[in-house]
Amino acid sequence: MAVAAVQAQAVAGRIAGRGPAEIAARARELQKAVAACSGGAWTIATGEDRRYPGTDGPEPGRIGRMQQAHMARVLAAANTDPVVSEAFFAVLSLNRRPESLLTPRVALRAGRRRT
Repeated sequence: MAVAAVQAQAVAGRIAGRGPAEIAARARELQKAVAACSGGAWTIATGEDRRYPGTDGPEPGRIGRMQQAHMARVLAAANTDPVVSEAFFAVLSLNRRPESLLTPRVALRAGRRRT
């Protein structure tokens, strides 16, 4: 539902004040805007799914394993560190993109944790 709400906002901002013909002419732009809104949620869902044995799809490569290790540290740190917790829940609620968990402020604090 949250992704749909973000997508609706993206479309509403692009069609406000436009007539049906102009909206139809911008269909490709609207589709791209809608697709861009779901990227972060899709990354979170598929990246974490691959952590579990038996999940369909390719095994995570080196980068995927690094992402999973970082997320494990973020999850552990979010329990005790308010900065990491706020950043994590902002991503979880789709208010920020997953890449925001890689900022030095969050990554360094999460990196102090061992999982």
